[in-house]
Amino acid sequence: MRPPADAIATLSLIVGAIALLIFIGVEGALVYAIWRYRAARHVAGEPATFERNRRLEIAWTAAPAVILAVVFVLTLGTMAEINGAGVAPAMRIAATGHQWWWEFSYAGVATANELHIPVDTPVDLELTSADVIHSFWVPELGPKMDMLPGVTNRLRLFARRAGSYDGQCAEFCGIEHAWMRIRVVAQSRAEFDTWLSAQAAPAPHGSEGERVFLANICVNCHAVRGTSAAGTAGPDLTHVGARTMIGAGVLPNDVARMRAWLADPERYKPGTLMPSVPLSDADLDAVAAYLVSLR
Repeated sequence: MRPPADAIATLSLIVGAIALLIFIGVEGALVYAIWRYRAARHVAGEPATFERNRRLEIAWTAAPAVILAVVFVLTLGTMAEINGAGVAPAMRIAATGHQWWWEFSYAGVATANELHIPVDTPVDLELTSADVIHSFWVPELGPKMDMLPGVTNRLRLFARRAGSYDGQCAEFCGIEHAWMRIRVVAQSRAEFDTWLSAQAAPAPHGSEGERVFLANICVNCHAVRGTSAAGTAGPDLTHVGARTMIGAGVLPNDVARMRAWLADPERYKPGTLMPSVPLSDADLDAVAAYLVSLR
């Protein structure tokens, strides 16, 4: 199969070509009429009328109907293709929209904001929302699809080449809608399997940052597998250090920016539901280093 985005692009080119031909025809007829019936060629008498010309009336009714029928059939075929008609998915991933971040679950392994998929593999996303209406859209990989509370929609993704594909929530969902970004990482099957195996492993133990993290209210919202932290309100942080961005695209993921985010998330993402945790400078340093080390 080909990527859904390619099917959409092909349909767009065909419809665009049809529209261009219609535009040229209409504008050509307009220019001809202006030239043919200009004032310099005006002859006194009754103007020409076409009200009883049945052939012309049938033609200008039938032609648009035929064009629309062709576009309709092509659209139905494209919709069937992008929905993966006749091709079973090799993988299903649950995707949940939150204000304002993304949760992805691979059969018990949870991650956030950064979706990994193998190349040349049809992947079905099972889309839903935990709060308001969101819309998942990665333009290079396929169409957009709404995510509704209490409803599961399905979206087929298929990447032909390895690399990163950026997307965005396409439905206004609140004050930080613009900072609800998506990154899809397409990898070879071997690289994907290695990544998924690493994601399934528990977090390492024993650091000072872990002690500070577990002793504060972080555990009420976040989970770190292998520890007592089991919150579900915020992203799973078990391997947060392996992600390229913080806060669904707000900041690059490194120790300095992680520390800045922990100290004052409202500064970087106004309206975020994550509170500022009153930590000392030493504790901030320790927690930031701990989180970035979770790879």
